[in-house]
Amino acid sequence: MSFKKLLETEKLKLDGIKESRQRNEIFRTIHENYLKEINKLIEQLNKSQDDQRGKILKQIKETDRLYLQAKGIEITAHILFSRHGKCSTWGQKRLGLSPNAAISERAAKNMEITNQLSGRLLFYPANQHPRIAISPMNRAMQTAGLVIPVEINNAQISILPFLVENSISPSGYDVRSKKDMQKLYDRLSFWKAPIQKILLKISMWIFNDEDFKQLYKKRMVAAENIQTHGMPVILESGADGKPDVCQNLDYSGDKIKDTKALIEGLEQQDCWLFGHGKNFKTFFQHVLGIESDFDYGETRSVYKIKCDGEVSSLYHPPYVMLINQETGKIEGKYTATLSMASMEKTTHERHDSEISDVPQVMAQLGKSISKNIQPMGLENNRKLTSEEPVVFFEEPALETDEPGKVLNR
Repeated sequence: MSFKKLLETEKLKLDGIKESRQRNEIFRTIHENYLKEINKLIEQLNKSQDDQRGKILKQIKETDRLYLQAKGIEITAHILFSRHGKCSTWGQKRLGLSPNAAISERAAKNMEITNQLSGRLLFYPANQHPRIAISPMNRAMQTAGLVIPVEINNAQISILPFLVENSISPSGYDVRSKKDMQKLYDRLSFWKAPIQKILLKISMWIFNDEDFKQLYKKRMVAAENIQTHGMPVILESGADGKPDVCQNLDYSGDKIKDTKALIEGLEQQDCWLFGHGKNFKTFFQHVLGIESDFDYGETRSVYKIKCDGEVSSLYHPPYVMLINQETGKIEGKYTATLSMASMEKTTHERHDSEISDVPQVMAQLGKSISKNIQPMGLENNRKLTSEEPVVFFEEPALETDEPGKVLNR
C-alpha cells in the first residue's frame, strides 16, 4: 500500500473515533509509516540512476507534505540551508590563515552539474519567486553560483552580511584586501582576543595583494552566475571603486534573530540560504535543538508551518541532503530526527495551564517530547509561547534488509 493510500485509510478511521487512546494509536501508525517511507525513498535515491533522482526527490517532498497535512499542519514556506562546497582546513584554509578562503578547484569542477537537478529540492514551483540569500564570502558565493537551479530566473536575491562565517581565524573573515585585514587587526585588543590578533598578523605576513586579486576574480565569476537567476543587481561600487558584492566588517547584530526575521517574512515560497557550517549549526542548535555538524554541501530542509491557524513554527524532517563533492550528485541521509520549534519573537513565562501547539501535535504522534515540556492530551490546542525548541526527539535505529546493519543519525 502506498503512503498516500495508507493516510487515506487512517484518516477514515480517525473520522469515526473520538477516544484519545485509539486516536493516538492511529497517529503513531502514521508517524511510523512516514519514517519508513522516508528511509525507503532515501535508500532508493542513493541507488538510483540519474534519470530517476529527480522523481524520487519530488516524492520525498510530497511525503513530507502528506505527513504534515495528516496532522492538520499547513506548510506556509520552505527554507533550504546549504553549507558551502569543500574548503578543507589545510588545502584551502591553510590552517585558518588563508583569508576569505575559496572552495577547492576540484569541488567547483564537480559541482558544475549540480544545478541540473537541484531544483527538485524546492517545495514550490520554480516560477513562484523564490528567495535566495547568500553569504558574501567567497566559498558561499561560489557554491551558490554552481548550485542554484538552472531553471530559476526570477528569484529575489540578497547578499547578507549576517550569513558570514562565525570564526576567529582569517579564513572565516569577509576580508578582500590587506587594508581590510589591517582594519580588523587595529581594532582587536590583544588582551581580549590574543589568538585572533596573532592569526591576523601571521596572515598579513603570508598573503599579499595578488592573493586577493585571485579571490576577487572567483567572486566576480560567482556573482555573474548568481545574477542570471534573478534581481536585484547584487554588485555595487566597492571601496576601491571596483564592482563587488556588499561587505560589512562592522556587523554586530544577532545572526539567529536576523535569520529568523528573514524566515518570518516568507509566505508560500522557497528560500535558499547559502552559508557556513558553524553559523547554520548554531541556528539549528538554538532554534531546533539539533546538535549535528553540517558537512560540505549539506543541505537541510526546514518547513515554516501553522497548526490550526495558530502561531508559525518550524519543522525539520528526518533527513538531510548532501551534494557529493566528488560527483556533484545530490544524495540523501536518513537521520531519524525530527524537530519542531516556535517562531515567536518573544519568550513568555509559561504557566501550568498553558499548552503548546507543537508538543500537542507531537503527542498525537505517540512519541516522546523534550523533557522540559510536559506531555498533554491529544485534543488540547493552545498558543505556543516559548522561543526555545519545544520538540526534539530521536527515533530508534531502523533495521534494514542487510543483516547486522542499522541506520542511525
